[in-house]
Amino acid sequence: MINSILDLGNKVEVLKKTGLQIVEHSLYSKVQDIVSEDEIIISTPIENGKIVPLEKMGEYYLSVYTDKGLYRCEALVSNRYKEGNMYYASLKLLTKLQKFQRRQYYRLDCVLKFKLKYLEEDQKEETKEGTKEEVWHDAVFLDISGGGLRFNTDIQLISGETIICHLTLNYEGNEKNLFVKSKVIVCNAVDFKTNSFEARAFFDDISNEDREVVIRYIFDEERKRRKKEKGM
Repeated sequence: MINSILDLGNKVEVLKKTGLQIVEHSLYSKVQDIVSEDEIIISTPIENGKIVPLEKMGEYYLSVYTDKGLYRCEALVSNRYKEGNMYYASLKLLTKLQKFQRRQYYRLDCVLKFKLKYLEEDQKEETKEGTKEEVWHDAVFLDISGGGLRFNTDIQLISGETIICHLTLNYEGNEKNLFVKSKVIVCNAVDFKTNSFEARAFFDDISNEDREVVIRYIFDEERKRRKKEKGM
């Protein structure tokens, strides 16, 4: 089956799977051989003219760009070797290749406060009355689309973890409160001294109705901006 999806020469985006709060950036490679249903060989990534070896026995997220679309999986570097002047990495696929539906949504630049919490939020703060309450963290999104959002927060998030975003969106005179399960793509430090981080997340499990609310909010904001530019 894997041979019906992948072709030699397919571009591969490689991202280190790490428990660190600040994740590494993506590296790029190509498929060099398809060994079996759960093993492929890629060329060692090169960045700025320098070879960047993958960590042996390290786990990575893979995004493979094929003629049939974008596929994603997790893989482990089982071996590294050199042939002639070329360096290679043998990858054991830990998960099945899953097709990722990339929808091109218009992205709106804006600044709006919202709340977020971890999906598995077991820790709860105790109030003065002795009751337990869920821990929500303040955040500000910088842009939003029907597929996800970019935001600032004062907590360190881990790439791949799931969060719940509580968004309050006003459009066409209506106020909608959405609780959207989202997956963190990346989180980078803006300023360690002030605990300021910038993160990106995509909506991992959003209903068509809630996605429509986000899109209508974006369109409504765009209409307001166009009217303001025209002096209406």
